[in-house]
Amino acid sequence: MLKLKADPWNPGYGAGAEAPFDEEATEVVADTAVETSDWTEPLSPHPCPDEPVGFVDGVMRTDLRVLAQDGDRRAWGLLGSYGAGGVLCNGTASFADEPCLGRVMVLGGRMTSPPLEITIGSTPLSYQVRSVSVDAPQEQRRTLQRLMLEAEQRMAMRLATEGWLVFADGPLHLKTAGDLPVVGVVKRMVTAYLQGAEAALLPRLSPGQRSPLFALGNGVVDRYAWYQRLIPSNDLWHELAGLARCEVRMEMGVADARKVADRTACLLPHFAGRPGIDPRAPQNLTPVGALESRLRHLLGHPLVIRRALQARLAEGETS
Repeated sequence: MLKLKADPWNPGYGAGAEAPFDEEATEVVADTAVETSDWTEPLSPHPCPDEPVGFVDGVMRTDLRVLAQDGDRRAWGLLGSYGAGGVLCNGTASFADEPCLGRVMVLGGRMTSPPLEITIGSTPLSYQVRSVSVDAPQEQRRTLQRLMLEAEQRMAMRLATEGWLVFADGPLHLKTAGDLPVVGVVKRMVTAYLQGAEAALLPRLSPGQRSPLFALGNGVVDRYAWYQRLIPSNDLWHELAGLARCEVRMEMGVADARKVADRTACLLPHFAGRPGIDPRAPQNLTPVGALESRLRHLLGHPLVIRRALQARLAEGETS
């Protein structure tokens, strides 16, 4: 008899878990025995005291798609905005100072232009130019995403250097983190990194528990990762709902990575998103949801900015 289990995410945001069951695990997993070869039981770290933690995330949006023309040359482009910031939690929660905000005009075909300047009220906005060779809109959006990720990286590195245990939303993109305590928290499960006995452990995880560490990388392993559950499972939900994958840079070393994983398993459930309030709960952590809202506010109202851009383009040439 067929049984159906729900995904707690609002379907407008995709699904919290989409990893295929009938395909072999991806080859990027190099080693599931870096901490232990015994995956029969979840690991249950001793309860740990509260400690100061920081959360880092970024947002981006395409403000306007454009077609650039310079004489007989034409190329697609976009005008986009991005921002990155942090939330600091130490008994109370506060936004980190100096969020990073940026605006960019991405032009394909290696076309160049001076910055596009507009003013809304008394606020000047400047879209700095990035030229790319590929004319595909998808590649231009990836350029915008890379700028956002670089801003997130700078924020995470700064907070970690100041002594915070930092949770960065999404896969860990840090290139120079070394042994700094920065943890990537991945809320969507779209790839089956584990199989067999290792995969069978995941549905049995409870909040406060974690899986053993495993090595992870694209071609070359560069991260230690583990899974943990953020809130108790619900009979209505499928077996992978509420799981997050966490990861740290391999330069940290397995001993320190194990300590950070234990601290994360204890701490992260306290910040889980609340179902019924956040459409991506529980994996979209509460501080991250608040940070996303603030960053979008700081970027300005998208409709107002779009109209201002259209009015500027109607004036004619930008160079």
